[in-house]
Amino acid sequence: MAPASRRLVAILANPPLTDGLRTLRRVELAAELLGFTTVGTANLFALPSHATGAIAKLGATDPGWLQARPDLAASIRSAEGVLLAYGITAPAGDARHHFRQQVEWLTEQISEHSVPTWYVGDGPRHPSRWHRWTHRTYPDLPFLTALQNSIVQVPQSIPGPSD
Repeated sequence: MAPASRRLVAILANPPLTDGLRTLRRVELAAELLGFTTVGTANLFALPSHATGAIAKLGATDPGWLQARPDLAASIRSAEGVLLAYGITAPAGDARHHFRQQVEWLTEQISEHSVPTWYVGDGPRHPSRWHRWTHRTYPDLPFLTALQNSIVQVPQSIPGPSD
């Protein structure tokens, strides 16, 4: 009998304008290390951009944040685990307020569904930054081992991003 499918959902910042394969491969690697068999993604912010820095301008008003909520909620309900990977720095300007509200809402959703949650290192760093973290923290270990050592289960009260 095949093992039951276990789904990990990675919460990222916003959709890329590219195929996002490098990010998805990193998420798949984390899922494998955590014992999950399938992966999904959802985004804090619904509007795509080339870099997350664009959220400061695109996210200055509510729509992109509110548009993301149905997919976020459905993804959390369908998951056996959540990987926070939206980045450790809040956007600048008016988007910062919306970002914080979104993270607070996300935290409530995760708590309501009692979904175990992880991140890499000391916060919800984006997969593109995992190698930097693991190299600084475990300079003598291969990336895979360092990543495994760096995946941390998050307490129910999710810490917010830095300013």
